[in-house]
Amino acid sequence: MIGRLAPHAPRLVGVIAAVIVLACWVPNQFGARWVSTWTTTLVFAITAAGIGFLYSRLGLASLTQVALVGVGGWIALRLEFTADIPFFIIVILSATITAAIGAVLSLPALRLRGLYLALVTLMMAAGFDEIVNATGFPNGGPGFLGYQASGELQRMNRPSIAENDAAYFRLTLIAMVLAFALVYLHEKTKPGRAWHLIAQSEGAAHSAGINVVLYKTWAFVLAAFLSGLGGALFAGQLNQLGPSSFESMDSLVLFALVLVGGAYHWSGWIIGALLFRAFPAFLDDRGLSADISIMIAGLALMLNLTVAPRGIAADLAKVGGLIRSKLAGPADAEVEVAR
Repeated sequence: MIGRLAPHAPRLVGVIAAVIVLACWVPNQFGARWVSTWTTTLVFAITAAGIGFLYSRLGLASLTQVALVGVGGWIALRLEFTADIPFFIIVILSATITAAIGAVLSLPALRLRGLYLALVTLMMAAGFDEIVNATGFPNGGPGFLGYQASGELQRMNRPSIAENDAAYFRLTLIAMVLAFALVYLHEKTKPGRAWHLIAQSEGAAHSAGINVVLYKTWAFVLAAFLSGLGGALFAGQLNQLGPSSFESMDSLVLFALVLVGGAYHWSGWIIGALLFRAFPAFLDDRGLSADISIMIAGLALMLNLTVAPRGIAADLAKVGGLIRSKLAGPADAEVEVAR
């Protein structure tokens, strides 16, 4: 085991160092509004991880992930106001129940691909949008829905170790790293190998004894788990949720931005989340309409599909490789090129 981990030790140390630096630097460098924006960006980076690995590993376009964030948030609020359960248990339960719902939503994926799957999942997102607009999110009201239009409204409490915005940012940052690690663990073990073969040929996967139905459902369950995790954390951040945060268009936009950022690498998932949440806030600070970001996203997607199909992350990796080859000696450069 130690021998297997040794080659990855420098990368692991680098990740831990980066997390520590961000955890210390961001809350001290930015005001309360931007700390909240960065926290929301981390939440949707977790969601983007599900979108990214579904598309890059299986070629599946799911446009319902933001709606599943709303599902996770709805469940977290309902559990908070129904039972005296610790925050972290609520988060895990919300993600797990959302994953179970994702298993049901995965049924169309067993027979549909490409545009047809995208349309079906987009309609599911639109259906959730209509439901929460009609019923609202739980706020301490009676009955199963737990919604009341007036009176004293309840809000979700944060854990004692993360009551202020800075601490909650750090908690969400750790959750994002653990979510990415969960995806990485799947990719490097049996599920990842099965997904790789299924993406190449479902017939070949069947011939190799792989249960295609099981592993495609597994992929959707994992993506839904990540969205539910993000939704529970989102509910804890804002203390309450509203339908406007989970419009069906948001699912489409986030999917497009993950492609722009780079669905094939974890850094692309983060870039997609930055474009989805941080970039509109950046425009707003400069007196520009946040709607401009959607137009820019459309242009960026066209460029992505034509000249950079693997996204910004891949282009940055190429630039980094060129810089390393320039900094290396002639012999090292030849080795780098050979690789």
